[in-house]
Amino acid sequence: MQLSKKEVFSVASSNAHQVMKEINGENFTVCLKKGTEVLLSHVDEINTLNVFPVPDGDTGSNMASALLEACRRLDLLDKHDLPSVLQAIETGTLLGARGNSGVILSQIFRGFGQYCKDKKTLTTSEFAEALKSANEVAYSAVMKPVEGTMLTVMRVLSEEAKEYMIEDHREFMHKLYQRAMEIVEDTPKYLKKLRDAGVVDSGAKGLAYIIEGFYRALNGDTKVNLEIENAGPREIVKISQEELKYLYCTEAIVKVTKEIDVEALRSFYNSIGDSLVLVNSDDFLKFHLHTNTPGQAIDKALEYGELVRSKIDNMKNQHHKIINEIPQNHDERKKYGMIVVANGEGWKSIFKSIGVDIVVNGGQSSNPSTAQLKEAVDSINAQTIFIFPNNPNILMASNSVKEMVKGKKVVTVKTSTVQEGLAALFSFNVQASLMENLNRFREAIESVKSIEITKAIRDSKVKKLEVKEGQYIGFLDGNLVCSNNTLDESVFCTLDKANAAEADIITMFYGKEVAERDTQVILKEIQIRYPNVDVEMYYGGQSHYHYLISVE
Repeated sequence: MQLSKKEVFSVASSNAHQVMKEINGENFTVCLKKGTEVLLSHVDEINTLNVFPVPDGDTGSNMASALLEACRRLDLLDKHDLPSVLQAIETGTLLGARGNSGVILSQIFRGFGQYCKDKKTLTTSEFAEALKSANEVAYSAVMKPVEGTMLTVMRVLSEEAKEYMIEDHREFMHKLYQRAMEIVEDTPKYLKKLRDAGVVDSGAKGLAYIIEGFYRALNGDTKVNLEIENAGPREIVKISQEELKYLYCTEAIVKVTKEIDVEALRSFYNSIGDSLVLVNSDDFLKFHLHTNTPGQAIDKALEYGELVRSKIDNMKNQHHKIINEIPQNHDERKKYGMIVVANGEGWKSIFKSIGVDIVVNGGQSSNPSTAQLKEAVDSINAQTIFIFPNNPNILMASNSVKEMVKGKKVVTVKTSTVQEGLAALFSFNVQASLMENLNRFREAIESVKSIEITKAIRDSKVKKLEVKEGQYIGFLDGNLVCSNNTLDESVFCTLDKANAAEADIITMFYGKEVAERDTQVILKEIQIRYPNVDVEMYYGGQSHYHYLISVE
């Protein structure tokens, strides 16, 4: 919500007699943290600004994840000169970025920092030039820029900033904030899908809220609270503004040779540190711990077996990495490695069963960050590593990883759904060349039609299709094609749109909200309706979507 006149006046009145001609690194630090706070306070609102009326909006969470990591890195700085501050923000927003919105936001700050790399302070004129650089880098990072998004906010502000040439940063930022909110309200003019859905663009509004935070900070509202309740639903990591209690991030993998009392071990680690991750999986024990006695932590693990790998990082100097997977054979590098992004225990088991090395938890409502994908890549000893993002919103984060990894070839396979990812993986041949496998993946992806069935969370109109809250809606290859009063009707309507009668096989994956007995009823009905098609049903366990269906 835009500030009322009363709020604007009350924020600005105490500083009205002062003129802020320059801002430095410390000013920018407070602005970024205040911008994070304002964004966090509106995360739920931004998440619900979804073009489709489904309960999986995550733009606010993705942007907040990037900013929270930037704030964490700012807290670790020894000095807050402008170049150091902007470098920390650039690195933090990139590593914390989730989804396209998070990655684009990181590129905005990257471009801003490129202009400021040799500057100690910024005038309003220089700030305007930095906005131009931010806009250019952000647009260049997107293969097909779309107007009516946060990119439009950046473009218009960078073009018009010179018109607001005022010496005082407070007045300058106020004009930027007001204009940003106006652009947000105009986003439906650019995109018909926003007009039809009756919403403004979520990323654009998120960026406007960040600018509001900058305005508030420059006008004296410098107290920051990043522990905000409504930032929780999407599992946003909250960060502490206090000094680090434990200095060392300690990790180890032990090959177990004797029985482990897991609860006793857990109790011991909790007594010497925090942020414990303890996994006893098959023949391996893994732990991650923040502690001041890393040697003691590793020695305790060695009581149960032989050390495979360990790592100790000073958290003041380096971002910690959580161990995600037991390593394969680190003595011999294999030809190919596989990383898949998926949500649901059923899907994870399916992908593991066909040879995927790492399944990174994520999907439509919980996009993994660039850092998480990089950690997965780092843990696989292979010459070439394929990443199957299985969601268009994860493509940019996946593509960013290959620029951060050395000594391995990282290839993103452009899968938009888990159904496409599964089809591509079934076509994989370990003996084939890279190009041969990429051709196999492409052909497999083109051969499958992906269906998603969920429930509408609000009234909406998408193209000519009227949707009422509570109805079951069907998507075919990302396009909303059906809206029905019952779940079965929506399934059959969408299957008909996919010409299922002409298919060879229909494979259904039911979500965690669907009872298995109900799946058997609909399975029999599908077999009756399509007698010449093989129909299979599996547990996917995905959130939000009652059924994910592939038609081949």
